[in-house]
Amino acid sequence: MKRSIVLVAIAAAFGLTACTSTPTPEQNAAPVTQPPSTTAPSTSVVTEVVTTTVTNPPAPQAVVNVDSRLGYGALKLGMTLEEARGTGETNLTWQGADDGPCLSDSKITISKQRGVVAITLPVEAKTSKGIGVGSTFADVKNLYPGAHEYRGGWTAAVDANSYYVFFSITRSEDYHELTETISGIKLVANGADCGPLWI
Repeated sequence: MKRSIVLVAIAAAFGLTACTSTPTPEQNAAPVTQPPSTTAPSTSVVTEVVTTTVTNPPAPQAVVNVDSRLGYGALKLGMTLEEARGTGETNLTWQGADDGPCLSDSKITISKQRGVVAITLPVEAKTSKGIGVGSTFADVKNLYPGAHEYRGGWTAAVDANSYYVFFSITRSEDYHELTETISGIKLVANGADCGPLWI
């Protein structure tokens, strides 16, 4: 009986030891060490976009002298003979000391003293008010209230320094009928010193 009690006691002690002293695999394993953190410290990146407007300066332009004198096309009242020849519109030239005070061709009349004093408008040209070859003197009278008869036709002021002469080849003996048609127009400078035949 004593022997069985001792066995039971030994068995009980052994079982208790078995329950409490058996190590778990985790306890037997070498301790696991975590590598130190390699996460870089957080940095904030600021991106700034700068927009600049680049404008190219305009290329230098050639200076163009605008001739504000009254005229037709390249020809202007008051031009010297050299200026008029420079336009390529006339070949007039002074021949010598015996030349008269004026020269004339189918486009201009030029005075030695005053330069270009009359410009003949081309057949297709019209005044700023629409008078051209084929218009009548009645048209001139209606559009230029101050117009009046003048030698071979009618004349009408353009500005304080010039006037138009409207010619007709169908003129009457004593006066010009309003129904007569215009056959030519000249732009003439006031005070032109060339005689009527030149104008």
